[in-house]
Amino acid sequence: MKRRESIKAISSFVCGSLIIPSSTLLINSCTSPNQELNWVPEFLEIENAFFLTELSNTVLPNTEFPGAVALGVPEEIEKYVFNVYDEDDISKFTEDLHSLKTYLFENSYYDLTLSEKTSLLNSIQKMKRNKKIRKIYMSFKKLIIESYFLTEVGATQVLRYNGPSVVLGDYRGCVPFGEIGKTWAI
Repeated sequence: MKRRESIKAISSFVCGSLIIPSSTLLINSCTSPNQELNWVPEFLEIENAFFLTELSNTVLPNTEFPGAVALGVPEEIEKYVFNVYDEDDISKFTEDLHSLKTYLFENSYYDLTLSEKTSLLNSIQKMKRNKKIRKIYMSFKKLIIESYFLTEVGATQVLRYNGPSVVLGDYRGCVPFGEIGKTWAI
């Protein structure tokens, strides 16, 4: 009886694959219809560069300050990774990017609105069961945020900056954040 069921399953798979009009339908279902970048990737494939751009835009979108994409964070991440990391770390970066992209494609990431994407990423951050995806996402989030605050706008407008001759004064440990205003960039 098991042999008969196996033959039915194989024949339905073969017949089903013949019905699909073209393989581009499967490829296009996993990508965004308009993958336009405002930068030219040197090392990453276009799909990975576009995914990194979408992820950066979700983590730090435009608000009263320019977002990560407006400040060129994805491009800087690519340059940093491929110019500083060794070969093993580069391959781990690309594997992690692929793993996160695959996980988010299962949740139709490109079809979601910005608030839905944010909710999805927040749920990944709170995950208890799939710690590998959580760890990968948190490493990308850290890389995006660090790259953002290394830009001039991130360091001088978003953070509090008083120039190269900053004098911080006395140490006061328990000061309400509202009294200070912004986090300092030194």
